[in-house]
Amino acid sequence: MCDTDTLVTVTSGTTKKGELEMPSTARILKEEIITAAYDITKEQGMEAMTTRAISQRLKCSVKPIYYAFENMDNLREAVLAKTMQKYTSILTADIHGVPKVYQIGLNYVRFAREYPHLFRFIFCTDRQENTSIVHSCLDENRPLVIKRMQEGWGVTQAQATDIYVKTGVFCHGIASMIISKTAKFEDSDVYRLIKEVSESIVSDVRSGCSSA
Repeated sequence: MCDTDTLVTVTSGTTKKGELEMPSTARILKEEIITAAYDITKEQGMEAMTTRAISQRLKCSVKPIYYAFENMDNLREAVLAKTMQKYTSILTADIHGVPKVYQIGLNYVRFAREYPHLFRFIFCTDRQENTSIVHSCLDENRPLVIKRMQEGWGVTQAQATDIYVKTGVFCHGIASMIISKTAKFEDSDVYRLIKEVSESIVSDVRSGCSSA
């Protein structure tokens, strides 16, 4: 397999009538393939990420794709990594005037609102269908979020984990309703709901009504 900056040079075959005309030689960087696949996923969803769609966007044959990646699963993993980078940049963004313990939830919903297809790619899959929500690691930012909650709420790590799971389920519900267009939420509504529910959950955890 090629490194990210490896140049893939492949001579294209003839194109069929009606298909997008390809240059005779495709000189494609592996990173360009990943970016093209990422852009397709962002715009149309992961189902649209096919070798044909990628080759059409890059104006090359499918050969560079198959040369750079052993199979589509490997390409999807690369696109998922790029998607997680985008997600993390939004999740950890500072929101002026909002306490940090609420920023994570607001940014989670923001990511779903602004990038619904990418949100589905990360969180609406069967990648962990047999994993308990308590141990789910779909979000690689989990340790960071739990630490922020622990410090922000002044609770133990076990309590912060409990809060993370429960507030996470709630925020995911709002995000899912937004991307499915089940309901409309203004930013002020999202903030108020997350704040009220989070405070209620934290109060229960502190009083011993809930445990991780």
